[in-house]
Amino acid sequence: MNFILRLFLTFSSVSFFLIVYLIQNEVNPFETQLGNHAWVTYAVYVLIPFLLTLISLGICKLLAKSTIHKVVSLETSNNDFLANYLAFFFVALSVKGLITFWVVFGMTILFTFVSRVSYFNPVFLVFRYNFYYVHTGENVKVMLISRKKLKSPQTFEAMSVRRINDYTFIEI
Repeated sequence: MNFILRLFLTFSSVSFFLIVYLIQNEVNPFETQLGNHAWVTYAVYVLIPFLLTLISLGICKLLAKSTIHKVVSLETSNNDFLANYLAFFFVALSVKGLITFWVVFGMTILFTFVSRVSYFNPVFLVFRYNFYYVHTGENVKVMLISRKKLKSPQTFEAMSVRRINDYTFIEI
């Protein structure tokens, strides 16, 4: 289950790379059916990351439950990965040629899949999730994805979460 979730998280987080390329190169497989309404195709393209993220959240509900009881320290990490993520857009805008695109896209998917960056997805921010680095009571630093606004360890209440891996948890 974790492998499938990581695939969905990876594809949903890098799918904007593909979308930017398709729109920049005016790829519209329905051009003859839609006539001058290419915006319909582009709107569908933009919906894809949101649908993949919703599927990812659904899969998260099937993950093992865990509880974070105590927090020693916490810090927001919403902005930590944003620079990396925005790099996808700049790369997608600069890639010329279909073969070059697929090679670069494939490498991006591979590197994103094997890193923790795949858990950062700006669509989560749209869905009002926040990313936190949390030092638990066992003094282990984990990433917590939650809709709650966490401000300090003193106000932290025990939280039921789903375990994505040993160091990443999501509150569903």
